[in-house]
Amino acid sequence: MNRDFEQRRAPRKRATSPIPIVDVMTERVIGQLGNLSATGLMLLGPHAPRSGAVHQVAFMLPGAQHGEHRVEIGLQEQWHEPAAAARQFWSGYRIVAASDDDVRAIDEWIGPPPD
Repeated sequence: MNRDFEQRRAPRKRATSPIPIVDVMTERVIGQLGNLSATGLMLLGPHAPRSGAVHQVAFMLPGAQHGEHRVEIGLQEQWHEPAAAARQFWSGYRIVAASDDDVRAIDEWIGPPPD
């Protein structure tokens, strides 16, 4: 991933264990969560996404108070680039639709902003 690309508007939390991202329409895993913020996410996947593509995805987010929470959100691709590993791509997505419950679960998982 290009470290010069630091146009983040919200704090992000890196996934420290595998969290598969599933396309709800096809029921296929499109990648693994790299990091997540209140406004978007980055994933590592085996294919370059179509520029500007919109997806409805679901994933299980570990929760501190409520156990795992199934998050289902709408995403729009913002950028992608080849990863260091062969046939892998980093992709950045903007969250375009989320329920109030999913927003709360994401906020809980990310935690408070650093001082």
